[in-house]
Amino acid sequence: MWHGVRGRALAGLAVLAGLAGFAPGASASVTAGMSVTSSTPVTAGSTGTLGLDLRFNPSAGDAPDHVTLNLPPGVLANASIDNGQCLKTTTIASACQIGSGTVTASALGTPIPTPVNFYLVPPPAAGDLAGLEVTTQQGDQVGTTNAIVIRPSGDPNGVGVTLDLTLPNSLYGVPVAVTDINSSFSGVRFPATCPSTPANVTMSVDSYNVSTPTTASTPLPVTGCGALPYNPQYSLSAVKDAHDKAIAITTTITQSAAESPNGTVSLTFPRASMAGALTGLTNLCSSVSSGTCKPVGSVTAASPDYPTPLTGKAYLTGTLHGLSLTIVFPAPFPLTLVGAVDLTTNTTTFSGLPDIPLTNLTVALNGGSAGLFDTSCGTPTNVSTSKLTDQNGDKTASPAAHFTIQGCGSSGSGSGSGSSSGSSGAPRVSSTHVGGLAKGRPSLRFTVHAARRTRLSRVTVELPRGLAFRSHLVHRVRRIRGGLRIRGARLRSERIVRGHLVLTFRRPVRSVTVILTSRGLRESAALRREARRRRLKRLRLTVLVRTSGGRSRAIHVTLRHFGL
Repeated sequence: MWHGVRGRALAGLAVLAGLAGFAPGASASVTAGMSVTSSTPVTAGSTGTLGLDLRFNPSAGDAPDHVTLNLPPGVLANASIDNGQCLKTTTIASACQIGSGTVTASALGTPIPTPVNFYLVPPPAAGDLAGLEVTTQQGDQVGTTNAIVIRPSGDPNGVGVTLDLTLPNSLYGVPVAVTDINSSFSGVRFPATCPSTPANVTMSVDSYNVSTPTTASTPLPVTGCGALPYNPQYSLSAVKDAHDKAIAITTTITQSAAESPNGTVSLTFPRASMAGALTGLTNLCSSVSSGTCKPVGSVTAASPDYPTPLTGKAYLTGTLHGLSLTIVFPAPFPLTLVGAVDLTTNTTTFSGLPDIPLTNLTVALNGGSAGLFDTSCGTPTNVSTSKLTDQNGDKTASPAAHFTIQGCGSSGSGSGSGSSSGSSGAPRVSSTHVGGLAKGRPSLRFTVHAARRTRLSRVTVELPRGLAFRSHLVHRVRRIRGGLRIRGARLRSERIVRGHLVLTFRRPVRSVTVILTSRGLRESAALRREARRRRLKRLRLTVLVRTSGGRSRAIHVTLRHFGL
């Protein structure tokens, strides 16, 4: 009898992480209360289990109708469980269970408790973060699939989760009223901020007889920000156009999943190496909301709580007297990040970043005729500085990015047999071989050599178009599935970041050979078709090397022989 009630009453409880007890609202036909049945306060940035008890107290003859819950920023459910398969398959899997509980409704004056389970499922509509499905313990679905939605940037309640629930007041002609939802959820990520005045969970509820909602709120106490690690890293690469002074710049900030997210990011580019280009102002627009802006770059972010990278676009906005770099991500994370540009110091500063854990944030600014920066190549090697502040505002970091502008002097681009050229003092790639493309069993081999008087500490591999790494999650780290062999070095770690293979060595080495087989590589149908028809002329491999001294350099290699 109670199935339909459960499906709608529990629609979003998977994300009710961190809720504390609601104080009763003002006098109305229905009041509400909530309590946390697990330990509180919560630990900053941690992942744990939270118990909740949501109670309704309707007047006689009435029942709660619409419920709106605004969860504080930083309270997130993990949408990456089961390697993201929960957001793809329509079949409920045990690995996708994120909670359980009991719903109690009053029917004809009798309380009826019913045990239920909660599962993360595919989003019911485009733009939703995920779906939530409620079932009986026997596996029968209760009600319909409900949406979990992220509030956009600029929302008065901050970037976070909002749930709109509708509760029924009758079943099979029998009046009913939801009176209690007692639940427990695991894998919940808590905020990384510990404000002196805790953030509030807010709720509004109306009834079938009274449309004016009753509001209530309760603080979410968070402790332990001082113990939260914070050690972000910063890198930069720059490539000069072949026929003009414009340069394409890529900045990357990386962190571990356990660290506090960044609250403020300020990056300063050395004017001796790269200066603002007047041609870049051709793409200046007043506001992204005008709909007329042209992107000046792209952005990619990776979060441990979402299975696929987030991709967006960068725009130059504002006026000549107040420039901004605006980054826009689409749903399901509808984020707009605005960075103030200071032309006098060549600095861009993003403040008020959302409390969302990111292990990687990469911004790539275009070169070309409308590029934002150009160079005279007078100082191609330099250092870009940064000032980063954590979400809680009590920790700072200033990692520096050493770089050499590619295209100033020797290009480092490969040709002919597939070996990179360049001076003997530059890092290079040799002994390249690509095979198996016509048979759908791609393989790749190459050797990376350090520059004179340096050693390699890390190598990052960006595959040619049409090739991708086969990967999976291992302890929340994306790794290659297999088919990787290393000669000349011992690995400290290997991981896939933004589709790139990052190899970090236990000890710096002079050279290393990387061998990849079809177990770790995937080939597109278009690339295989070109290979089978012998129409494949060249592919471009990019290898980013980092030395033991902290300097980074990109090596671009043109591959021409494929054994076809």
